[in-house]
Amino acid sequence: MRNGFFLSLLVAASLLTAGLASADCYINGEISAEETNHALGAFTYTLVVDYDMDSQYGLSHFNLLVDILGGTCGCSEIGDAISFEDISGSMDVDGCEIGFHNELLCDGDPSMGITGILFKFEPEEVDCGEPGSAGTITIQFYSDLGPEPIDEQAVTLSDKAGQEHCYGSLTGVFPGLECDPVANDTLPLGSLKGLYR
Repeated sequence: MRNGFFLSLLVAASLLTAGLASADCYINGEISAEETNHALGAFTYTLVVDYDMDSQYGLSHFNLLVDILGGTCGCSEIGDAISFEDISGSMDVDGCEIGFHNELLCDGDPSMGITGILFKFEPEEVDCGEPGSAGTITIQFYSDLGPEPIDEQAVTLSDKAGQEHCYGSLTGVFPGLECDPVANDTLPLGSLKGLYR
């Protein structure tokens, strides 16, 4: 797998989604890895996400895009390589801990018009509160595959609050899958538009 595991589509995505994204919103994340020999995988990966929707609405969910439509990874290949616990992460909102469920979506996120293979993270319903329009979320996942660097100019994260969408980047490492998504300079413009319909 090349170092550019994720796609360098930041400029193209910004142009194609300008009408959907809030002008001042952001979502950014960093993934670190530690060899822990957990029951679900030899390596424990920790994703820390900071977001601000610049919105009156609280966070609905966020996505980790792994490969776009037409890329080289198969959904089953990703699903077999990466494991999550039932509650894969959490955030603290004024002393209220909110857990996050995850789901592997092979056909993207229709609610945001994103195609491709992604992990979707949704907050669980709790009595003490709900995610606000800004915050920090920590997610953990597991793999037997060792870490490889992520392209720092990648579009890898997206989130939604109400009808507002935001797109951001990811730094750090990710399990070294044998597949390698198609580099953005080899994709025709139609494929880029296909990511955000």
